[in-house]
Amino acid sequence: MRINGIARGFLLIIILLSAFFLAGCEKDNGNKLNSDIDARNELYNLMNEWYYWYDVMPQVDKELYKDPYELLEAMRYLPDDHYSFVAPREYIENMLEGKYIGYGFAHRKDTEGNSRILYVYKDSPLYPHGIRRGYIITKINGITLDASSNLSALLGANEIGITNTIEFKSLTDSVFELTVAKKEIQKNSVLHYDTLDVNGKTIGHMVYDEFIQPSYDEFDETFAWFKSAGVEEMIVDLRYNPGGLTDVLTYLANLITGPGTDGLLFLSYQHNNKKTNYNVNILFEQQASSVNVSRVVFITSPGTASASEALINCLSPYIDVKTVGDSTYGKPVGMYIFTYSDWAFLPIVFKIVNANGMGDYFFGIPADCECPDDITRSFNDREEVCLKEALYYIENGSFSGRKYARSFIPEKKPDYKDLLRKKYLQ
Repeated sequence: MRINGIARGFLLIIILLSAFFLAGCEKDNGNKLNSDIDARNELYNLMNEWYYWYDVMPQVDKELYKDPYELLEAMRYLPDDHYSFVAPREYIENMLEGKYIGYGFAHRKDTEGNSRILYVYKDSPLYPHGIRRGYIITKINGITLDASSNLSALLGANEIGITNTIEFKSLTDSVFELTVAKKEIQKNSVLHYDTLDVNGKTIGHMVYDEFIQPSYDEFDETFAWFKSAGVEEMIVDLRYNPGGLTDVLTYLANLITGPGTDGLLFLSYQHNNKKTNYNVNILFEQQASSVNVSRVVFITSPGTASASEALINCLSPYIDVKTVGDSTYGKPVGMYIFTYSDWAFLPIVFKIVNANGMGDYFFGIPADCECPDDITRSFNDREEVCLKEALYYIENGSFSGRKYARSFIPEKKPDYKDLLRKKYLQ
């Protein structure tokens, strides 16, 4: 039985508390200034009531700030809070559903300055043409790309119908071009899954992109297949996963574990001292397709955040958990969404801890084996560096000891809204 996050009332990033509407404050009254001021006042009140760091945040005169954006920047508790943000309500609703306008692919430059495909969603107009991870974008509308090229600017605004002719080079060096138009993309959150044989042992391998509503059906398909295949251990690739809904997080954890954890404590939420009545313990609940593995190797990066980190942290008291890749982002705290008119406010309101009471990884969860994100190879290529190290550990019980150049880590941790926005998506 699936856990309904809205019914439970708890999400690591998102909980929809519809409320805080005031009579006469809708934007259709033709006075945007008044609406912004009303929204600012609403944010001020909820920060003083719900904010996890309400007792140490800066004390400000709200009248000095013209809208919720400015007020939040003044009230956030630094240096700890890189996470709270304000956004248009429509943007958050689309994020919940996994929708955006674009071409349905992610990209990043490799060490030689080539614009490489990180992954392609199934709903992308590129997907039917076989374009996948590792492909290089060589030209846009006849313009040859180099290390200084701004791919996003060349592809134009994120509006339905914007059309470009894009030239690609495949993993086998064949070159071809496509003329495609931007559309509303429905993300699939499971980017890839397969099984890998290691000395006669069946390993379930899943690349997971984001904890969103469509994940449920994708998990049901993936884990039913894993269970039928007799999966004994797992490799879960979370390197591009910034987090999401905790009901989805809990469902995934329940699918990974089995009867040995049924009814045991998975995670706990800790609120500020005004909201202790909202503190809650979430228990494991075995599912029909639970695979009951004894070990999971996670592939991580600085883009692994929030619910992804909670999955790693909260499984570790019960099964053997290892991480390969790079240190995670560092977000052991969660948000609610408070909606007001066309606004959505997402302040930090609780911390999440595992069954051992551990949950202070504000600087990230360090990788047990450091290795770079090898974007020149497909997800299931056994020579892809992170996957190769994960398989080596499963086979040998230790890592290879090989020293790799570290993957890029920003000097300054980005605000969480920027991590969620996934600027590398097109």
